[in-house]
Amino acid sequence: MAGLNTGTATCPSGTVITGGGLVTPLGGNNLTVQQYESFPSARDTWTVSFNNSASTSGSYTVYAVCIPVTQTG
Repeated sequence: MAGLNTGTATCPSGTVITGGGLVTPLGGNNLTVQQYESFPSARDTWTVSFNNSASTSGSYTVYAVCIPVTQTG
């Protein structure tokens, strides 16, 4: 995971995305993250791009905040 990384999170059917982001665990994680992008890339998908300038690997989680779609009319 050293270098440029891109990840996505997708909302389940019947929901829309309202936000999102990236989490890297504290303690024992050797990532040095420089985030470049964090945006809704589709109605139901959040995309994050970041650089891990460390030469070691670690874990990260891309998350999406979703709300149910209510049909009117």
